[in-house]
Amino acid sequence: MEVTIQKWITEINEANAAFQKEFAGLTSEQRNTRPSKGGWSINEIVVHVITVNESYWPIFDLVAKGKYVHSMLGNFAFFRNLFGKMILKSVQPDEPKKQKTLPIWQPKLANDAVDTLALLSAHCQQMIQRLTSIEGQVKRNVTIASPANDLIVYDIQTALDIIVAHMNRHRQQATRTAKAIMVSA
Repeated sequence: MEVTIQKWITEINEANAAFQKEFAGLTSEQRNTRPSKGGWSINEIVVHVITVNESYWPIFDLVAKGKYVHSMLGNFAFFRNLFGKMILKSVQPDEPKKQKTLPIWQPKLANDAVDTLALLSAHCQQMIQRLTSIEGQVKRNVTIASPANDLIVYDIQTALDIIVAHMNRHRQQATRTAKAIMVSA
């Protein structure tokens, strides 16, 4: 079966549509409200999703130019499969264990008035453009490293699965946040 990027394009569009449908009706104040001390607001969750996804862009850009070089570990299928499966499992929406976010992926909101849902829509369109530019490499399933650590390697198709699962995991987190702030209001 031939791999096409359409699967991931559809999943990214569906994830974005779910965010828009669930949270567009909330006020800016509601989307900026944290459910508890240390919890993220809906806007912070959206910014985190964008931040994680955009951390892949320099890698995708190098892949598109044919200039991406992964670490030596990427030459070993064992490590690619191990790391890929481990990370993909950890970001699944139904994975109950909460993950600590690395500093490079912490959400940074410059302005509470920013329409993060509009940013997410624009971001998803840019992500789809990037996917289109690397379609050949996705079909060949080239090896890349995690944006967070060059020694964590996995196949690009797994990276795309990670991105989509991560978006859906955080949409569920945002849904729980919305319910929590509505109960406390």
